[in-house]
Amino acid sequence: MRDLVGHPDFLLRKKIEARFSDKYPEKWIPLYTMVTFSEIPYSTALKEGKKQEQIMDKVMAIVGIKDKWDSSEVEQLILQMLS
Repeated sequence: MRDLVGHPDFLLRKKIEARFSDKYPEKWIPLYTMVTFSEIPYSTALKEGKKQEQIMDKVMAIVGIKDKWDSSEVEQLILQMLS
């Protein structure tokens, strides 16, 4: 983990997650927040975290994600995958 935190892809991933969470707090609670600052059972948080990880893997695989990470296209894709 320590080696990842400075990697540009890791930072972009966290930026996308934070932006989406800020915009849709009822749909996306970061895993760290679920575990540390909520009463959500750990097993539930872990399950949701795995789902979020799969979604973010797909988002990060989008061609040109570095240029369109904050686009409506990406936002709609995440919303669709959450449904």
